[in-house]
Amino acid sequence: MISYLRKKQVLLLPDKYILLRWTKNAKLGYPDDLTAGLSTDDSSSTSLMARHGLLSHKASLIVDDAALTDERSEFLIDSVNIQDPSAVRAKGCGKRLKSGKEKSISKQNSQCRICGQHGHDKRTCPQRSNTEVDQRDDAQDDGTQFYGGD
Repeated sequence: MISYLRKKQVLLLPDKYILLRWTKNAKLGYPDDLTAGLSTDDSSSTSLMARHGLLSHKASLIVDDAALTDERSEFLIDSVNIQDPSAVRAKGCGKRLKSGKEKSISKQNSQCRICGQHGHDKRTCPQRSNTEVDQRDDAQDDGTQFYGGD
């Protein structure tokens, strides 16, 4: 849009393209007369502010009226159902999608050195029961040899 205006040599940006929050009048707030600010032009920010103010005022009147009795309070609680907003992913870069080949390479199951089965290692092997096997494995890990005799 800006490049189009530049080609047409428009020097001043039209007000309808500038949001109210970027102007000096951004902090003026809601109009005093809530209904006077309502207009048929939905694109103007003053009508949005007036509509918001009117709805807030009406909602506070309803809450004040419902708070007077338990019956009205229960009716209001049952009739108004506000749900949590849908979850949105956080900003930032997501994880890289891996191919099936990459997944299979990175998830290699460890194989037990004692029995050769997958799913456990030599520390948790069910066949590792006698201490001689333990000592032999520990000696092999250290690089020294174990002699079973004296």
